[in-house]
Amino acid sequence: MTELISISHKRELKPNNKAKTHFKKAFGCARLAYNWALAKWQENYKLGIKSSIYDIRKEFNAIKREQYPFVYEVSAYATMQPFIFLDRAFKKYFADLKKGKVSYPKFKRKKDNQGSYYISGTHFSIKDNKYLKIPNLGFVKLKESLRFNGKINNVVIYQKANKFFASFSMEITEQEYW
Repeated sequence: MTELISISHKRELKPNNKAKTHFKKAFGCARLAYNWALAKWQENYKLGIKSSIYDIRKEFNAIKREQYPFVYEVSAYATMQPFIFLDRAFKKYFADLKKGKVSYPKFKRKKDNQGSYYISGTHFSIKDNKYLKIPNLGFVKLKESLRFNGKINNVVIYQKANKFFASFSMEITEQEYW
């Protein structure tokens, strides 16, 4: 029996101007959701209201159509996953407090040549090992084809300097890796 291992597999994207604009919108929506959730958590804490990150996400979902209609132009994961990331950040903060360290979550700043957002494995696809189909956008060409054939769990689209990348979280056989 072959054992499965989890890897991260990064590939550079070759987006056109439409895709670059879409990515920047998604980065902004992810940052908005994270910062909104952190501000709401702080507000609730000051008021003595104990609410979970899922309650805060429900509240965001209730107001986003009226207050932030532009979030519907990108994948729903761009505004869903930041709540999970903030929940992890608070869990880390409370665990670190017990060790005497302070790692309170910080607001995300806008940076011109940097950003990221997460897409679940059920919301994108790979075509001909050369194209990544992204929700609400379409196909974006990969600069190189994928080296591995395993199951793709999710992808993070991110920008570093003037380049865009897709980081695939995959499960592959140990044999294929070596």
